[in-house]
Amino acid sequence: MSRKPDVHVTAPRLSPEKAEEVRTLLEQVLGSHLFRGSRRCQILLRHITEQTLAGETSSLKERTLGIEVFGRAPDYDTSMDPIVRAGAAEIRKKLAQYYQESGHESETRIELLSGSYIAEFHFNGAGGNGAAGAGVAAVAAGPTPRNPTRRNWAVPAAGAALALLILAAALASYGWRRSDLDLLWGPVLKTPGSVLICVGQPVVYNLRSAQAQDAIQGFETPHTAGAPPAHRAIREEDLIILWDRYVALGDAVCLVHLTSLLERYRKPYRIRGERSTSFADLRDTPAVLIAAFDNPWTLRTAGQLRFTFHKDSEHETDMVLDRLHPENTEWKLTGAWPKWDIPNDYAIVSRILDTTTDRTVLIAAGITQYGTMAAGEFLSSPEYFSDAARQFPRDWPKKNLQIVLRVPVVNGIAGRPRILATHVW
Repeated sequence: MSRKPDVHVTAPRLSPEKAEEVRTLLEQVLGSHLFRGSRRCQILLRHITEQTLAGETSSLKERTLGIEVFGRAPDYDTSMDPIVRAGAAEIRKKLAQYYQESGHESETRIELLSGSYIAEFHFNGAGGNGAAGAGVAAVAAGPTPRNPTRRNWAVPAAGAALALLILAAALASYGWRRSDLDLLWGPVLKTPGSVLICVGQPVVYNLRSAQAQDAIQGFETPHTAGAPPAHRAIREEDLIILWDRYVALGDAVCLVHLTSLLERYRKPYRIRGERSTSFADLRDTPAVLIAAFDNPWTLRTAGQLRFTFHKDSEHETDMVLDRLHPENTEWKLTGAWPKWDIPNDYAIVSRILDTTTDRTVLIAAGITQYGTMAAGEFLSSPEYFSDAARQFPRDWPKKNLQIVLRVPVVNGIAGRPRILATHVW
């Protein structure tokens, strides 16, 4: 009766001739039509092959590959950013397709076994399955005889365990863990594909006459150089309405904050104006909605939440409404239109699972562009968001949440947002 072997032996490294044969085949594989269109697969397979040939298999771990091959931060969250796992799975699929094609059956095979990031090389005519591992764990056949030296394995094993414990403690002490901001964005980052960013678009009027428009903006032409600016009444027929051409400066700043964050997370995204966004778009992907009164999708999504926006044009009042406490009317702006010369603005930051689309939606919106600008900064700043997270229940990462902010405005610039209220459900 046989039993499973006890000892795992590292197979010898390949001879220089065999290693060169592998490298030649690697270039042929990477130049094939299956790999030419995937830069990620090319650089990952090349790195894994070279490290395996060099016997440096201890570095072929998911986190290490993410750092060394794809430039991830040392503390990046592999569960939220599975670029290595996804790349390895794609490589396995492409290699299988490559060796199924006519003419490749007898070539030396490069394999990346499931659950491993170490390459295996199979040479035609090597006997058996032709496996010749370079730095690959191979299993010794038959029962392992008793050997006094086997007891020595306990010492390095204990040392390795102690080293792991010390490393874990060090990582924890240096804060190598997911931040509150990572947890906030987690549902969006885990969803495959890109994120849709929908930006509000205010209605803007341009003058029909390009010359008149240039004059208002102070743009001099050879015909107007040195001439005093013309001041005349603008008639209705002089104007043309533009529905989808402009974005408020504060909304654009918010967009920059959020796209920069997604770039750091290596999460793809696409940007659309609210007028070119459809319900089908929001149904198919996680979304970030920017701006309030300029973005009907924000008003629709947040319309039934506890904290939402309310406009009373007759009394020139815009406010953040608390549905649980409608008597609270402090979070409002009166007479701000049209110049927005205000000392404070108010904003709402939300993360919800939209029950209509069954997709995660984040909202960064202010009553005016200053609030939206600050909301974008709040959603991209670990320091700012941690202030709010300390007020949440412990299980908040799995729940919907809203945060009301007060934003000081000084000389047309939004200051640091202050938390007025939170709601988690």
